[in-house]
Amino acid sequence: MSEAETTEKKELFVAVDIGSYSLKFAFVQQNDEGRFVLRTLAQLVIPKYETKIDPDQRELMSKEDVKQYCLKELRQMLTTKLTELLYDNEIQTKQAITFASNREITIRCLEVPVQTDKNKYPEIIKIEANKQMPFSMTNAIFGHTILDSINHDGEEWKQVMVAALQKDTIEYINANLKGGALICDGILTLPQSLELALATQMQPYSEEGKKVAIIHCGDSATAVMIYKNNKLQFFRDVNMGGATITEAIFEGGEVDGEKVKPATYEEATALKHRLGIIPPDDAENLKGIEKFAAEKIFETVEKIFQHIQLSVSFYISQANETSVDLIILSGGSAGMINFKDFIEESLEIPVELAKPFNNLQIGEIKYSKSQKETDAPGLAPVLGTALYSSEKTEIINFLDILNPGRKDKKQTVSIGSISSKFGKKFSFSGTSLPNFSLEFNEFNARVIVSVIAIVLAVILLIPVININKQVTKVKADFKKLTAQKTQIERENGNITELLNQQNNLKKFSAFAEDLQKLKINNSQVIAEIASITPKQIFLTSFEFNLGKNAQTFMLSGHADNSDSVFDYLAILSKTKIFLNPMLRSTQETLIDESRYFITFSLGGTINVGELTAGKDKSTDSKSSDAENFDEYEDFEEME
Repeated sequence: MSEAETTEKKELFVAVDIGSYSLKFAFVQQNDEGRFVLRTLAQLVIPKYETKIDPDQRELMSKEDVKQYCLKELRQMLTTKLTELLYDNEIQTKQAITFASNREITIRCLEVPVQTDKNKYPEIIKIEANKQMPFSMTNAIFGHTILDSINHDGEEWKQVMVAALQKDTIEYINANLKGGALICDGILTLPQSLELALATQMQPYSEEGKKVAIIHCGDSATAVMIYKNNKLQFFRDVNMGGATITEAIFEGGEVDGEKVKPATYEEATALKHRLGIIPPDDAENLKGIEKFAAEKIFETVEKIFQHIQLSVSFYISQANETSVDLIILSGGSAGMINFKDFIEESLEIPVELAKPFNNLQIGEIKYSKSQKETDAPGLAPVLGTALYSSEKTEIINFLDILNPGRKDKKQTVSIGSISSKFGKKFSFSGTSLPNFSLEFNEFNARVIVSVIAIVLAVILLIPVININKQVTKVKADFKKLTAQKTQIERENGNITELLNQQNNLKKFSAFAEDLQKLKINNSQVIAEIASITPKQIFLTSFEFNLGKNAQTFMLSGHADNSDSVFDYLAILSKTKIFLNPMLRSTQETLIDESRYFITFSLGGTINVGELTAGKDKSTDSKSSDAENFDEYEDFEEME
């Protein structure tokens, strides 16, 4: 089999990851045995352009001016580097695949009832996702993949991963790739890119209820993904990452009475990677800028760890699990010195660094072996993206969702020009015909071809004329049928309206009976939620349904941090009225560059029997509520 034939096994494209820290680039092909071979790999650090602006000039610039300046510098760098990578590695394809992460995409794991008609799943999943998404879906591309089946109290449900990408992200990505003459052919999700990259490493945990947590420590955010039997069960983004650590160092401060500050952002980055995580006792032996950097690194990593620990604990409690079997660390910050040991000792769970090269055969790439192993966790997403194939329909590709027919192959027929050189004389003789000769030259040939073309055109026009007549007749018939249809619809509308009025009258006939059934003290529900809500929680809405078929409640509000939200969830779970409280959604919203608040939504069921019983209680509910409030105030807020 030739090389050209083998490359047709997999679509030719380059994988590109343009992050806030670096540009990562990978090109993978298949060999004769069908194995994936890594042909090109590169990682280029993106300068922190904001820190390059002269301080005096910065004073005269608005935030938007700074943003546009950095974007312009970034795209000039991308134009140069992408062009060089394609040219130096002799890559012919202009198709590029990337993935979305952090704020540009929202990912949720949810459950929906099993449907006998599979065509109903998209609509039902989208309705459920709308309840959990922190933004309107009108300006987003929505994708989903059905993961597995589960059983709840004898009823079968489907587990689903849903993802919503802001549409303007596509324009931004295309603008970044355009300078390198690349065309974006796909946008994947971070979890599925990592699943492709770490398939071999996760394989031993694909059954028997094994659970693996992938913690992706990116530059601007940290993502926590938990899998059971290699099916995604939980996803959460933490708005802190490697850049948070570097910026804490770069801001400078005071140590041992001395003010210290790195001269450049690059120096702060180098300190982070050189020192790693040093325990506070050991950091006392350092001096100056190194001691300050070590303190800031430990302090910031500890905050990030608290979010990781909270996420893992929340999953374990909600899923009624005891622990996870393995943690895999990916992302550039995962390779920090002592970071793996810090996570392993703190959580008491086995931890491994991501090993994306296990899925690949390494070709002659311009990447040193030692550096390749060091950078492996951070290269996992781009290498997983490079392994993508459009045949894997379970993988969400937002461009395929946006343009469902774009992959259809179009067949074209090219008619080349035909030229013949006639001899000067064509002779024919036969027994029944007199001998004759016909002389052909270029002029005669053109005349004959023209005549033949005219005859063929006339022959072809005959059916066209007949078709036009038939079309005219069909149009007249269609117009007549449309008028009849309109009349029938008008009559059907009148009948439907009468039936609706009849149904409404039937409903109203039972209205008095329904009112009698709903004699439940609604104020008891409101008083209960008011008494148990701590001061750290600001509620924006409270809805509850005490209907015959469902007794549910939904809370929405704000909190200063995620810890308060989880504490509030624990408070609700201790009440007798609110059963099975669950976290529907959370979203971190920036106030400014250093502060944020949490928007959340909680839901569950209401114990109507407890409400009914409460009507006969003679004890003072207010004193009981006050006792509950005192109990819940004992929750301590994590730093």
